[in-house]
Amino acid sequence: MVQSPDWLHYQAEIHPQREALIFGQQRWTFAELDADVARLAGILADWGIGLQHRVAYRLRRSPEQVMLAHALTRLGAVLVPLNTRLKPGELEPIIQNADPTLIVEDGSDFAWPDTGHRRIILEELMEGSLAQPLFTATLNFEDLHALVYTSGTTGTPKGVEITVGNQWWSAMGFGLNAGLEPHDRWLHIMPLFHVGGLTILFRSVIHGSTVVLEEGFDQVRTYDTLIRERISLLSVVPTMVHRLLELDGDAPPHLRLALLGGAPAAPALIERAHQRGYRVVPTYGMTETCSQIVTLEESEWPKRAGSSGHPNLPVDVRIMKDNRPLPAGKVGEIWVRGPMVARGYWNNPQATRTTFHDGWLRTGDIGYLDPDGFLYVIDRLRDMIIRGGENIYPSEVEQHLVGHPGVSDVAVFGVQDEEWGQRVAVAVVVSDPALTPKDLRNFLSNRLASYKIPSIYYRVDAIPRNASGKILRATLRDQTSAMTKWTENHDL
Repeated sequence: MVQSPDWLHYQAEIHPQREALIFGQQRWTFAELDADVARLAGILADWGIGLQHRVAYRLRRSPEQVMLAHALTRLGAVLVPLNTRLKPGELEPIIQNADPTLIVEDGSDFAWPDTGHRRIILEELMEGSLAQPLFTATLNFEDLHALVYTSGTTGTPKGVEITVGNQWWSAMGFGLNAGLEPHDRWLHIMPLFHVGGLTILFRSVIHGSTVVLEEGFDQVRTYDTLIRERISLLSVVPTMVHRLLELDGDAPPHLRLALLGGAPAAPALIERAHQRGYRVVPTYGMTETCSQIVTLEESEWPKRAGSSGHPNLPVDVRIMKDNRPLPAGKVGEIWVRGPMVARGYWNNPQATRTTFHDGWLRTGDIGYLDPDGFLYVIDRLRDMIIRGGENIYPSEVEQHLVGHPGVSDVAVFGVQDEEWGQRVAVAVVVSDPALTPKDLRNFLSNRLASYKIPSIYYRVDAIPRNASGKILRATLRDQTSAMTKWTENHDL
């Protein structure tokens, strides 16, 4: 059995005065954070929380939430972060599936579903008395560390089983490929209930770097924090990059890396960011891989524009079709293998059997590897549109449309059609009120085959996305009757 000392306590012993966590004007060294976590772990132990007990929590962003995550880790308990954007009815099946020993909440007026589980307010928990703080612990790599529920873009979320070893190897792979150093300062603006937000916390304590936690993304405040706190690392989704580029200022020189994930980004957006000094690097990963497992090094841009990068060590990537590997350049489903890959879905053996095969994860994404092993992700397998027997990938059409100066945001999706099987529809957020569908069709006519050009256009105020920035295409399909049709159908 592979074991490790508690990551936070180890850093507190060797670098006690180094800054570990910053939240506004509040600051903790590793020694100070370790002491607060030890106290909270002791209180939780008095509440009966121990090895592999599942503890769910729905909390506003705060340093106390960070402390709770580290305290549960020290106890060997299982973190179950709950998406704060979900409604009670959406949260109920998740709670029933996880069946936590305890739910920690923030005392807001959220209407909790009646699941019969014990709940406590975090503030009251932290004010409790305890017999003994818990400083020391041994982490077992095989133990379950977190149940992270997928964003559920097409159905009920599944609880991804992230182990302690998954977190460790995710941190090691990232460090080997991105060079995470103790002096790095990572600005945390990602959701804490998603795997990307969790891995920032644990990668930082494993490598001994500083987390600067923001209340959330606000382009002006985030930019000010980049400068004031001399941020060197930043994790973003494409929408955040768009917003930062709307500001007048260029990237500060100490920002050495902006990791781009969550959703595909047009090469034109990345190029604009580079011109403004933002060293944006595309990545690829998902909840089931404990965050990113593929990274495009800055030196490969723009030669590899459109690529997500080369697999991080020690990850294997294959392109498969009909359970057979395909050669370089051939498009198929992306399969990945490595010690970062989750062990399955909690209490869902059927989904586990469908997705996990002999150590390989079937990602459900379509892509290809070039002759040098660089991965190009085309789209989600389930999002592919088949029109008259031709395969159309929404992300390809979107990447062209966002290059139009009159388009602010866009989403392409398929709608059922008796004649063609499916038609290509597009929802557009315009930045130029004078823009017309004809303008967009003309713009695409020199860039795409005619069958890929949308024939149905909707003008919308916003594109529905989940907290990771991914387009909710199923939501768009369901809402077409309520959306304003911008034009009549055009058979192209």
